[in-house]
Amino acid sequence: MTKYEKTFNKVEKIIREYSHIFTIPNGYENSDYNFQNYLKQLLDNYELFFNEKLNDIINDEIPFIDGEKDVILKKIYSLNRTIKKTIDLYFQGKPYEANKIFNLGLEKVYLKTIQYETEIAEGKNFYRARPDNSTFYKRKDLFHIDFKSRTLVSTNRYSIPGFPALYLGDSSYVCWEEFDKPKFKNLWFSRLQNKKKIKIIEVLLLDDFLNKVESISNKDLKFTHILRYFIYFPLTIASTIKVKNIKHNFKPEYIIPQMLLEYVISNPEIDGIRFPSTKIDYKLLKQVDSYNYVFPVKTNKDVGLCEKLISLFKLTNPTSLEVEELLNNPARPTTYLNETKKEPSKKIKIADEEHNYISTSFGKIEYILKKKKLKVL
Repeated sequence: MTKYEKTFNKVEKIIREYSHIFTIPNGYENSDYNFQNYLKQLLDNYELFFNEKLNDIINDEIPFIDGEKDVILKKIYSLNRTIKKTIDLYFQGKPYEANKIFNLGLEKVYLKTIQYETEIAEGKNFYRARPDNSTFYKRKDLFHIDFKSRTLVSTNRYSIPGFPALYLGDSSYVCWEEFDKPKFKNLWFSRLQNKKKIKIIEVLLLDDFLNKVESISNKDLKFTHILRYFIYFPLTIASTIKVKNIKHNFKPEYIIPQMLLEYVISNPEIDGIRFPSTKIDYKLLKQVDSYNYVFPVKTNKDVGLCEKLISLFKLTNPTSLEVEELLNNPARPTTYLNETKKEPSKKIKIADEEHNYISTSFGKIEYILKKKKLKVL
């Protein structure tokens, strides 16, 4: 066992013991906090935890250049200050200055140079949904909104008003949650698949991050990944706070995610962002991937779709459970579970009962879509 591996094991034990510090998403719906004070508390608590529980271990066991101390702590402190200053300037009505401070802060902690992003190999399945509008959708209708209709693009966590982007999910379940749980038969779905490697920034839940790190064969590289996670966790905190006042026009919880999206838009090497839903209780899922993705357009024109995104993805014709039942409604229902025995471990808890994911409507529509052909637009 290498020195770094021993250190990693020690650090991982502390992280799991204090896992509440790394809990995301966070919410303050039932508190008297305003957004600025709540975010400040979360950032300060994380910085204090790192200083008290992890900083000495890293100082003692990681030989930084010239014997410098507190290298990771200083970067955490710097990013915390950047986020707080960004929010303060935005609240002062200075969005341009806020964005400038934010981008300078990311450069100061070397976001570009230490490869914060990760790659998704060719051939991953994604899902996209749209509510029924009493018509049959075409494949292009399940892609990003046409440039000619950009005035329909509203503000959202990773959505800049008037700027089209392609929003995808790991599963039909996360798509359903993002639409606030409508009647499932009223949703149309397409399956998409990336035609080449795509590079994304990941905002990961702690367990998913640790599972990803465990899969790395290079023992020393594991520790490099966990140091990155520590440095950028303030960004994760600020990007995953639940909206307190969902009906209000201005949602301060969207400030940092939208600026992170703008960073991706201006960086030609990064295609998108992977992020957890703030609407899902992830404790109800077992082995069910349910992250969201945003892929902003990288071209700009009056009408049509982004050529860059078209070059990245192929997709199936859209369908819905209602349509599928009209077209194929046998006297004996199809047993989808028996036809996908390789995925028996996927579980979802609904109404306090655990179910095999493939036997639910979510599993059914995904099974149907996996049988449909993928085509380029």
